[in-house]
Amino acid sequence: MTQLDDFKAQCMALCEMENRVLNKTSPVWIFGAGQFGRDLCTVLHNRGYEVAGFIETKPKQKELAGYPVLNWLELDESQRMMQLAIGIFNREMPMDNLQCLAHDAGFKEVLMPWHLYEQFGDDLGWRYWLGSSTLILNALQRIEKVYQNLSDDLSKQCMLDILSFRLGVNNPYASFRHDDNQYFNELTLPALQDKAINYIDGGAYNGDTYLELANLSTISSAFLFEPDRENYNKLKTNVERFKNKTFCLPLALTDSYSILSFNGDAGEGGAISDVGSQHIATVSLDEMLQQQTIDFIKLDVEGAEISAIKGASRLIRDHRPILAISLYHRPEDVWEIPELLLSLCDNYRFYIRQHYFNSFDSVFYAVPL
Repeated sequence: MTQLDDFKAQCMALCEMENRVLNKTSPVWIFGAGQFGRDLCTVLHNRGYEVAGFIETKPKQKELAGYPVLNWLELDESQRMMQLAIGIFNREMPMDNLQCLAHDAGFKEVLMPWHLYEQFGDDLGWRYWLGSSTLILNALQRIEKVYQNLSDDLSKQCMLDILSFRLGVNNPYASFRHDDNQYFNELTLPALQDKAINYIDGGAYNGDTYLELANLSTISSAFLFEPDRENYNKLKTNVERFKNKTFCLPLALTDSYSILSFNGDAGEGGAISDVGSQHIATVSLDEMLQQQTIDFIKLDVEGAEISAIKGASRLIRDHRPILAISLYHRPEDVWEIPELLLSLCDNYRFYIRQHYFNSFDSVFYAVPL
């Protein structure tokens, strides 16, 4: 059986299983008192569930939102028999380790973020790659087509591992990440040697990625797009010494000019939002850089990758740059972003690499032959 056949078999088995859900017959402990845990508590309270409280390995407070905050050792036997919801969702803490902590503490009924999102997704709202399992199960033909067009076995396995992890049938993958450096690695660097490159960074944050590139390659020009005000100010300061060839632009990348709301409260994870506290201008790369040759495009634009790629379609076809595109902001990005680039990038090689825990910082690479 091939790895693709094995994945399809996992999906078929999942279709026949009932979703794991929290029930109202037993109180719920929430492991984690960060933003995801607090939001989950609000949703459960509003839905009529009994929240027992929060659990933290090292609590910073005794009470939160009127609920107790305990460590594992403070729980008695009856409390360990209650339901536990993993209320931690980030790239720093591998989910399989969190699950082990809960089981080691004596909890039998442990629900992971993907179980919770299946049940409460409408209330929890956008949470990066979290989504209903039916999104993946209904896209198997599209997934297979992308899989067949990937250029090495490592990428093929990575794609299936990401998807099976998000379906809840591959928990150990939470702790996995490739050894490759993000963006600038053995896939991309060989094509950058012996030339001065023109670089675009969509979602430049504070300039960290650009500064890394500057140490690895000769840069002729760079266009750094960052819409968040605080990040933009840091970006300008950090790249000041390269000002003769570096252009910092307080703009977001999409497929057209517009003014949108933007939520920048999350620091490096700011995103376009209907209730954003900032207003930002968006542009397309095709409009912005009509006469500019480009050698490398990196996009980490918090869920607007598809729109930004469409807004750079002419530039991509005309100049055939290397592309490094974030693949984890929306659950369907895993197949939709490769599908789009397969249609735009003729005579390219395509790769996927996993650069952080819990399938965060997965990147799709398109490298011209």
